[in-house]
This record gives sequence, C-alpha cells and structure tokens, in this order.
Amino acid sequence: MSAPGWYPDPSHPGSGLRYWDGGAWSQQTTAGAAPPPSKRPWLWFVIAMGVIAVVVAVFILRPGGLTTTAEDTNSARPTGSQWNEVPPTETPSPPEETGSGETIDCPQNSFDDRSEVSSDGRMHGGGLSFEAPKGWEARPVYMPWMYDHNSTIRPITSSWMSNLSAGEVLRSEGFTDPRSTATQLMGCLASSGLYMGFTGREDLTDASFRLDGHGGWRITADVHVENQGSIKGDVVDVIVVDLGDADKFAVFISCATIDDEKNLAEVARATDSLRVD
Repeated sequence: MSAPGWYPDPSHPGSGLRYWDGGAWSQQTTAGAAPPPSKRPWLWFVIAMGVIAVVVAVFILRPGGLTTTAEDTNSARPTGSQWNEVPPTETPSPPEETGSGETIDCPQNSFDDRSEVSSDGRMHGGGLSFEAPKGWEARPVYMPWMYDHNSTIRPITSSWMSNLSAGEVLRSEGFTDPRSTATQLMGCLASSGLYMGFTGREDLTDASFRLDGHGGWRITADVHVENQGSIKGDVVDVIVVDLGDADKFAVFISCATIDDEKNLAEVARATDSLRVD
C-alpha cells in the first residue's frame, strides 16, 4: 500500500484531512483552517488614507483644480469574460465502477482495527484465523468497512508494505452475498483511495470458494501503481466466507508485492493456513 501523507478524511468526507502513516490512518486530523489575518491591519489603513490625502491635495492645488472631466466611457468593470485567478470549483462526480481508479462507495463506519497474535501463533478475526508470519509487525491496517478486524504488516520499502487481515463485514451495510461482497471489497481496495498512484487493476481469479465446508467467493487481482519506482503494485486477494450468520460474512484479505517472490511466498503460506475457528 501507499506512502504516508495528508489525504481527505475517509471517515468524515468533506470535513478536512487525516494523516495516512503508510500503514494506517492516524488520529491526526486538520480542518484546513483559513490563513490567519494580518497582524497589522491598522498600518495598511494609515497608508491608504495617506495616499488618498495626497491625491486630493494634488487635484485641489493644480491649476484648474476640481474641473469636471468628461465621462469615462471605458467601464471600470468589464462586461465580457474575465480572467479569474481562483480555479473553478468542480462538481464532484458520482462514485465510479470497480477498477476505474476512483474510490467507490464503501462503508466508513468501523474503527475496529487491531494487531494481535494469539498464544496458538495465529491471528483470529471474524470467525477466521491464519498463521502469523514470522518477522511481521504488529501494526493494524485501517479498513473502515471491516469489524473484528485483526491484521499485520511487513514493510517492503519506506513507502510500501504488505499486509494480511481477517475480520467481518455487516450485511446491514450493503453486503448481501459472498460474490457481490467480494466484488465490493475488491473495489474498495483496488482504488486511488488506498493506492496512491493507482493506474489500474487486472483480475486473476473470480470464482466460488470453499473453506472447511463453508461456501464463499474469492477474487484475486494485480493492482498497479506508478509512484513506487521499481514496485509495480500488489497482488490483492479477497476471500469472503458465509459462516451461516444472518448478520455478517467472514473476510480474509491479503496484499503481496508483485514480483517479490519472498513476500508472495510468505503471504501464500498464511493464506494456505486459513481456517474457520
């Protein structure tokens, strides 16, 4: 995923900026306040009054002062089109379809993120668990549509990371079945909202999936970026499992760096260890 920086706050659209630290959204926000007023407004007032006084004196003292002048037919306010230094405000376009590069309409309601390895060496979340990779960092990944979300990361460079997540999504937030849920989640992930420099997505797998006797759906895609030097992007894997709960679906998500064989192998091992708790 992407480099640290200030970006529009995904949890409160339109309210200001939130800091993305490269691994998760922080609690640092800004409302983008207007610049402070001049510390010496009285000085400009005095200067302006002085200029006006000089101009009036010149008109009074010059020969023929206060003579009525002909009407200026050149209007002080142009009637045609004018140059505007302020860029126009564009009307926001509606959320676009998956793979377009625009953030689609994803739930923004959860801050239920953690990074915990249990005594069994596994990471549990949403009714699923996977084997925690050795050497990975206990830093949660921010995914505001995931609940009971347990995740871990491995830095690849100073501005890129790999991550693994297990959790759940709620049917009440628009997730109606495993297939459409996998499609929605891939759209939430494979976008400019989480991948700065996003250029496109190529689906590799889009098929039904079974885990320990439970049905589900799996979508795997290459997500490409253009701002990470030699790094082309991530292989993103989304697995949705119906555990029979009327209110939610279990979810497993992984992001592994394209062409990084070591990273791809350790993520594959974690995925192979996935099971229902």
